[in-house]
Amino acid sequence: MADAVEIIINAMRPISLDEMDSVKLQNRTDTKYVFSRSQLPDVLAEIAPNYAVLHINGTPYQKYRTTYFDTADDKMYIAHQNGKLNRYKVRHRTYLSTGAEFLEIKFKNNKRRTKKKRISFPYNSPLIEANNFITKNCPFSGEELFPKTLVEYSRITLVDLVHGERCTVDTELMITNCVTGEKADFGHICIIELKRDKCSAVSFMKSSLLKNRIFQRGMSKYAIGTAVVYKNIKKNRFKKKIRYIEKLKYKK
Repeated sequence: MADAVEIIINAMRPISLDEMDSVKLQNRTDTKYVFSRSQLPDVLAEIAPNYAVLHINGTPYQKYRTTYFDTADDKMYIAHQNGKLNRYKVRHRTYLSTGAEFLEIKFKNNKRRTKKKRISFPYNSPLIEANNFITKNCPFSGEELFPKTLVEYSRITLVDLVHGERCTVDTELMITNCVTGEKADFGHICIIELKRDKCSAVSFMKSSLLKNRIFQRGMSKYAIGTAVVYKNIKKNRFKKKIRYIEKLKYKK
């Protein structure tokens, strides 16, 4: 039997990737919201008439599988934990609905802008085979990077074609320690990210979130997940967010 979220999503207007890409966000702002999965049906029911839902290969549910790499002494994670800007992430992402695979390098500069470079790259290929790409775009090499944390989740993408807004809705989040295999199940939470043009004052999604007393709250799936599945790693900066996520288990 379909749950409430599936019923709402299946009733929404489907759009293709080409239609979604027609919404150009030239001067965009991104805001995240982290809340209990139990609140998602109420949020979606209210905004459904104003958004279309992206379908790829006949489904609105896109499964992501992302492996984050780091050095033996966790340089990239520690930079994030310490709040350092001009920091990097190196990851491999597989889009399970299409089979597309990419090696990606993300760089966040001291103006808090994020830039991303990527190449098509099979997951089972040795990282050393992409060494030229890696050394060109970050201060690390393929030889010194190892699989650190596996992040898996399901994503729904909603688009307001009138006001120029995209919303990603992430659920079924699972984190795995790539060294020990230890897992952390975050299936009780939902993460919504709004991507909209600064010039637009209208956001039906933001209004619905506020109506349901859901307020802006950032979360890095990689950083928080790594802090949870690695016991002996520095995590002082993330403890408050980890406690908040733990409390959401008991929210009805």
